Amino acid sequence: MKKLLILDGLSELSLAKDFYQGSVLAHIDAEYCDLASLPKKRFYFLFKFINKLKSTFSGSRKSDFVKLSKTDPHAIEKVITASIPTHILVFRYAYKFIKPDVLKKLAKASNCKIYLYDTDSCNLFPNQNEFIYFIENELVIYDEIFSFSKVATDFFIKTRNLPATYFPYGSNPITKANTAAKTIDVLFVGRSSFRRIFLLEYIKDKVSIYGNRWNKSYPVISSDLKGQVVNKTVWGNELTDLMFQSKIVLNITNSNFYCVETGLNLRIFEVLAAGGFLLTDHYEEISDLFEIGKEIETYSSGKELKEKVEYYLAHEEERERIAAAGKKKFYELYTWERRVKNFAEKVS
Repeated sequence: MKKLLILDGLSELSLAKDFYQGSVLAHIDAEYCDLASLPKKRFYFLFKFINKLKSTFSGSRKSDFVKLSKTDPHAIEKVITASIPTHILVFRYAYKFIKPDVLKKLAKASNCKIYLYDTDSCNLFPNQNEFIYFIENELVIYDEIFSFSKVATDFFIKTRNLPATYFPYGSNPITKANTAAKTIDVLFVGRSSFRRIFLLEYIKDKVSIYGNRWNKSYPVISSDLKGQVVNKTVWGNELTDLMFQSKIVLNITNSNFYCVETGLNLRIFEVLAAGGFLLTDHYEEISDLFEIGKEIETYSSGKELKEKVEYYLAHEEERERIAAAGKKKFYELYTWERRVKNFAEKVS
């Protein structure tokens, strides 16, 4: 792979930026482009308004996705022409920024391979028309699809006969020293959802919650659990500091992922990078990567969540041993530098 161009369709998260930094550390020639930062099509907002009206009155949204690609395709063409890549890697999706067939033509004109990193296709499940459009119009343009999910990978291969490879996330190494006292019993960081509320009620006397949209859920949250909520989003150093202060870091997978038995989200790798004790919901994929009870711990119900929280709070030495083993596995296999090298080996 001589030159990699990263086209970021998920710039609200740092995922593609972190992958780019991993490329730098891996000594791979790479450039990064945030698709959302490029100039919009002329009259994009007018067309968006017209399509919304058509959708409202027709009761159908099937045609929206083709027409609502927002970025000026000439701007993307300029990025590709200036970069002269041998390989293009799209993060999340391209269709909201450029028509997939147009992107394919641009890649072909530049004589470069084009790949997708499917970072969260499960979040498209609630909108059936959008998910079908993504499968039928975008996935078919790629030379290879790399997916965060083993379930999604198997679906792409077996159902659609698409070239797909299972490619779990990574995370950045954490270089700052952990000198914090562990004053938080259980930390959960994430936005509110009904599944998360129901599970967290089991440990409401021990959990500290950070994330957004919790205030909108207050009518269905007990007063005790409500008192544990800090209704704000935390990222970066603030998240790291909270994990350093926590005896247990809890992961509760997004419902769209969990309903199809997948869920290896970024939080898992962030916790292990920080040397935290990870307690996450159980699904087959995670046991393929980490040894349960030796590198991480899992739960399958609210009752089991409560039991394991109580057990590991009472068994500090065992908890710390598991956390240390999980950290060791992460730094051996799942830093972004290592993941980028894995990617380069697969496409070269």
